[in-house]
Amino acid sequence: MKKDITKDTDFNPMITTAMETVKVDYNTPLTKLDESVTTLEEYRGKVLIINFWASWCGPCQQEAPHLKAFYDNMPDNVELLAINITSSEIRKNIEKFIDLYDLKFPIFLDLDKSLEKSFKVLTYPTTIIVDANGILKYTIKGPMIVSSPSPTWA
Repeated sequence: MKKDITKDTDFNPMITTAMETVKVDYNTPLTKLDESVTTLEEYRGKVLIINFWASWCGPCQQEAPHLKAFYDNMPDNVELLAINITSSEIRKNIEKFIDLYDLKFPIFLDLDKSLEKSFKVLTYPTTIIVDANGILKYTIKGPMIVSSPSPTWA
């Protein structure tokens, strides 16, 4: 079932508070693989690991098994969200990538690159880590090679 959420191309998923803290806007729309739409509200209260990737990206391919291993063993208070930079991707390649690495975590499409632009993603992969209160904690440019199922930021 598709939710009726209008995507504003000028929407900014990050809010700077009066205290200069950068927080995620939980009203940020996310397009699922079936092109239905949800928002970050669905994940409020969890540590969010938001990973921007592409199937043709060598470092993304290197990172995928590590993200899968992390997801398979991650704590309940953490959610891994993968956002594919879809405007330059062929859907068939996205699905092959998901199947090849047996990815089970939520995967979203950035159909118009608005999320990539809003999160200021310049390189792939890029991972944004937001704490359970919605505060931006880390931006990691390049592959995240996870050696522990429970890193210290979780």
